Amino acid sequence: MHEVQPAKITSPIVSLKDNYLRLIPISLIVAAAGIGGALLFSGFNMQRFSFAYLTGFCCLMSLCLGGLFFVIVMHLTRAGWSVTVRRIAEIIAMCTLPMFILYLPILIPLMAGSDEVYVWNQPGWSIHGDAAEKQAVLDASKYPPPIEELKSYYLNRWFFAGRMVTYFAIWGAMAWFFLSNSLKQDKTGDKNLTAKMQKHSTWMMILFAATLVFSSIDFEMSLAPFWFSTMWPVYFFSGGVLSALAAITLICLWLQRSGRVTDEITVEHYHDLGKLMFSFVIFWGYIAFSQFMLIWYANIPEETFWFAWRINPAPDGVMTGWQWFSLLLLFGHLLIPLLALMARTVRRSKNFLVYAAIYLLVMHWVDHYWIVMPQYSDIISDHVGPAAGLAMHFKPLIDIPCAIGMAGVFVALFCLIARDRPLVPLKDPRLGEALAHHNP
Repeated sequence: MHEVQPAKITSPIVSLKDNYLRLIPISLIVAAAGIGGALLFSGFNMQRFSFAYLTGFCCLMSLCLGGLFFVIVMHLTRAGWSVTVRRIAEIIAMCTLPMFILYLPILIPLMAGSDEVYVWNQPGWSIHGDAAEKQAVLDASKYPPPIEELKSYYLNRWFFAGRMVTYFAIWGAMAWFFLSNSLKQDKTGDKNLTAKMQKHSTWMMILFAATLVFSSIDFEMSLAPFWFSTMWPVYFFSGGVLSALAAITLICLWLQRSGRVTDEITVEHYHDLGKLMFSFVIFWGYIAFSQFMLIWYANIPEETFWFAWRINPAPDGVMTGWQWFSLLLLFGHLLIPLLALMARTVRRSKNFLVYAAIYLLVMHWVDHYWIVMPQYSDIISDHVGPAAGLAMHFKPLIDIPCAIGMAGVFVALFCLIARDRPLVPLKDPRLGEALAHHNP
């Protein structure tokens, strides 16, 4: 075992100091311009804008949950190597609470009776059939089909809103527990706080898993209310953790290039973050393939329609936009980063990791776009015909500005929470282990 050097912070700057006062307004301007521009270019089509907005929200929400998972699992496993990067994850995790405000543009119209995003919020909603058959179900809504009746007990606006409030309250409380105790330890040096956080991380991991399962179903899976997939929560989780690792890596590199925490985060830490990104690229691919293979093999209509919409060609045999997105995920989200992150020398290159982290975050957005936007195509196909539903509804002037705006919101939230607080746990008892960390 290597010798552990004294736990002494040597970097001249270990916080954002007053820079957060400048970064927050800039980030908010970018956020307002991006989201406002998306709304403007949508022609104030609130349904189209809401789907683009939900894509960005789910992408960012899963990233924040990935940060919370990183914090919990590091305490649960008594990890020492990650102490110097854990504060970044704690701040990202704390973003989960204000994310509830970002969900209100989706939740408030839902509570007002809107079914533009979540189609189950209408009476007589049905999975199968053309417009006439759906109208027949609507007319006979007092006697809904058995599956519709069963799912209506779960998918109704009041229960949905109650679950949302519960999710965000639990995530915010857990994130605040770890961040507040870690900041308190910076002042007192009390080692018992580490033991306290480790002790409570056990049941918090179980609670995190439970809330993530149901929230992933509510956020995106319920867009297709009759789709069944037992693999979905794990798929949502794997992408979220991968994006969180990319965000942690990118933030650490940015901080060091701006002269902060220059000594506490070393190439050894980047190597481990790179290994974790490589592992979760494989894990995401494994879960994505498992979900597809199980549904394809079972060939149950309640499951296959979701993938059929995304991978089947048009009736004339022409590849649809969603097929191109499916191929983009196969090669761009799995095969390319798998090969790129495989080499040890690559994972130890800071310059490469900058591009790799940005690339993975973009692919994470593409993944959620592929999940959310085909449901919009499904909805409008009832009004303008199946050809429009099969076409790719990618609108760069709507979708890309909205994604950039969400990124601006994230930067603003991160700076607001970080402020002038230390970006490294100053008196963590395992700090010495992190400073002396070395990969064999």
